[in-house]
Amino acid sequence: MHEHKKSRINRINTTRSVPLRLATGGMLATLLVSGGVALNSKKDITVDVNGEQHTIATLSGTVDGALKQAHVQLSAKDMVSPSPNERLVDGQTITVRAIKPVAVIIDGKEQTIDTTALTVDELINELGNVGSSDKISADRTTKIPVEGLTLDVTTPKQLTVNDGGQEKPVTVAAKTVGDVLADQGITLGDEDVVEPDVSAPATSGQTITITRIRTDILSETGKYDAEPVIVDDPELEEGEQVVEVEGKPGTRKTIREVRYENGAPVSDTVLQTVDLVPATAATIKNGTKKPAPAAPAVAAGGTVWDTLAMCESTGNWAINTGNGFSGGLQFTPSTWLAFGGGEYAPMAYMATREQQIAVATKVQAAQGWGAWPACTAKLGIR
Repeated sequence: MHEHKKSRINRINTTRSVPLRLATGGMLATLLVSGGVALNSKKDITVDVNGEQHTIATLSGTVDGALKQAHVQLSAKDMVSPSPNERLVDGQTITVRAIKPVAVIIDGKEQTIDTTALTVDELINELGNVGSSDKISADRTTKIPVEGLTLDVTTPKQLTVNDGGQEKPVTVAAKTVGDVLADQGITLGDEDVVEPDVSAPATSGQTITITRIRTDILSETGKYDAEPVIVDDPELEEGEQVVEVEGKPGTRKTIREVRYENGAPVSDTVLQTVDLVPATAATIKNGTKKPAPAAPAVAAGGTVWDTLAMCESTGNWAINTGNGFSGGLQFTPSTWLAFGGGEYAPMAYMATREQQIAVATKVQAAQGWGAWPACTAKLGIR
């Protein structure tokens, strides 16, 4: 009767990260030593499946045989080293790496690759286009699960941050404008404005502008004047004003809203005014009397009228002797008013030379030079 001896049984647990299933709980090899089975055909080997190592004893002569005996299921893309058809050597390590899908997103551009890398660090080294200053979404020591993962890579951008009028060039591995501000330790107030928006993508060559906005509510107390009361006065010449009652300033409290952008005021709005001491309005008389119409232009001197005035009043246009005649051409009050002199002044001596000549011209046209009988005869005017 042959005696059967139990072999050493090694179990492989791959439940966490291995798509290549090692059957667990089954006997990998039963080493029988009887009759024609030589003890020296047994080999102790290590099977490394996706980084998890297990030691087994096997009588198989090839790598493929050992893996089949260990119930390791391979896909066509899986990596096996040594190759499955190579012969086994005692103490050898068989390395199996599963192919895992990984989505690599670099600055928003995605590509999917198949990899046998165990960790993110191995994957990065395999990619070759991820720099040390790039920002990645996972720790480099993170193990890549069988189902794969998504790796987000953000490259550094050279851009400019204009904060309240102060420009600063920065190099930041950031996805968005908000990420740039966070990296630079820049905080925003409730009213501050950022262009582009914080959600906009960060790009090289970009200028991020922050407008610092502040709104202050100010309260001031000061003097103020009431609007004057204007009273028309027909006795005053048009355009002439006379203060009849002096005004008195009052005291007013004013509440204003002042808006600042980058420290400079851009708007000033009065929200409320409160008169603490009311002001007294001034009363001003405003002249409405129309001025006398201008007399027709007359030559400055040497006219027949100047010669006649020299005879009548020695050339004194403002003379008033009280004998019933006045002015340079010696008008009676009735004649002066009858020929429109009242438009200029109540009596002739109160009018200008030009105004007196204007009235005299009308008198001469109506009565002839005989209106001044003595002097016109003396001067030979008639």
